[in-house]
Amino acid sequence: MENSSSFGNIDNREMPKNNMTLAIVATVIGLCPTICCINGILGGIAIYFATQVKKKFEDGDHAGAEAAAKNAKLLTYISLGLFVAGIVYSIVTYDAEAQQEMQEKIMELLNKN
Repeated sequence: MENSSSFGNIDNREMPKNNMTLAIVATVIGLCPTICCINGILGGIAIYFATQVKKKFEDGDHAGAEAAAKNAKLLTYISLGLFVAGIVYSIVTYDAEAQQEMQEKIMELLNKN
């Protein structure tokens, strides 16, 4: 009788999802101007962790590969969250009257020349 384990065959593990696409999207979106530029930096770090997943998995470091995948996903979500927070902050603090006054002053300066 075979001794079966609930963990299955450890050698047949699947490589964790590296979240590279999501990390690239977060980095590109992070380059858009919002209240802070840290989300672009976090996206770049997420890309770094995403590239480490395959290498660590192929080297047999399955726990390291899973940790790198989780770190990439976490940093990506933080980056995207900061971007959304920046957009919401910009919408909430937008002052239409001040914007209109500034445009009128610019037009006056341009018309004087």
